[in-house]
Amino acid sequence: MKMNNLNIRNASDALGISKRQFSRILSGESKAKRLHALAMQMVWLINENKKKIIDENQNKTLSKKTIKIPIR
Repeated sequence: MKMNNLNIRNASDALGISKRQFSRILSGESKAKRLHALAMQMVWLINENKKKIIDENQNKTLSKKTIKIPIR
């Protein structure tokens, strides 16, 4: 097994929510609608980050100039 140092503070920071909200999720106090909305926000953020990374990679490859010399 691998040791995981995840605590409420790190988890709430990673999810972008407050420690209180994270504690409410763990305790089951939050409603399903709120959890679903949070999950949809997380999916949207992941997709936006993925698009950003893909665009950055394409810009790096497109910025390279190539010189073609015709041989006769």
